[in-house]
Amino acid sequence: MANVVLEFSHEEAMRIEAILMDNDAEDALRFLKEVIKPKIRSKRSNELDMGKSTGIMT
Repeated sequence: MANVVLEFSHEEAMRIEAILMDNDAEDALRFLKEVIKPKIRSKRSNELDMGKSTGIMT
């Protein structure tokens, strides 16, 4: 799998800092599910698979 670079908004970065300062495991898991997982999925869905057709007739 290729490397994935994620960008976080200012609010998301502040939330990460708060999770780390509070050692809040529940909020950390919630952040992974609500923010990081969708970001990773959206990055992977944009990659072209050389073995798949684009559906464009040439």
